[in-house]
Amino acid sequence: MTMLSRLFAPILIAATLIAATLPPAFAQEKASSDRVATPTSFLEACAEKIESRGRLRFCGEYFRDKLGTQADALLYLRDRITGLRASHEEAAQQKYDSFLSAIYIVAFLTIVSIVLVASDRRIKGTAKWASLATSAALFFMVGITALGWLGKYRAEYAAQVELGVLRDRIEAEAAQIIATGKDVTPEMVVEWTTELSAIGRRFAENYGDASPLPELDRFHITN
Repeated sequence: MTMLSRLFAPILIAATLIAATLPPAFAQEKASSDRVATPTSFLEACAEKIESRGRLRFCGEYFRDKLGTQADALLYLRDRITGLRASHEEAAQQKYDSFLSAIYIVAFLTIVSIVLVASDRRIKGTAKWASLATSAALFFMVGITALGWLGKYRAEYAAQVELGVLRDRIEAEAAQIIATGKDVTPEMVVEWTTELSAIGRRFAENYGDASPLPELDRFHITN
């Protein structure tokens, strides 16, 4: 028995060692498989969005996969900024179209009315001057309105650009956090939120100063 024990002991030890190493090997193989299946960069995670936009763009899935629950505040701010930026872009186009309409259509009709009044010989004396003054006043009001539309367009466009810059900053900083293995801190979220609030205040001031005529319905975008 002693010789048999000595003979089989090395075999038993080797078998035990092999059996002990099998689970970690399987685990490592599974982990490696998982890493391959999970996107390792935003180029992979956001490939569909990048292809549809024709340029490099981050997507929410990338931040959610990489940051987990830490991405909640980031994704909320990012979604809010995207919505506001789209609203400002649409409003800026509307204001610019209104500006062009005020310049090309109403101003043209006003000038025509001045020419007609001035060339009509049947209107004489005070009546002619009164008609000319009325036409000139209308032309002046058209000019003021057109400048107001232009100022509102500039306010909308400036807010659109600022929001785009802030969104790019948030995405770049979040990508850097992921690359360095750090966490999104409350201080960073507060800083981003503060900048978003500052953009809103600047827009309200610029929009309010653009024209003497109020347009309170425009500020419903902040609800």
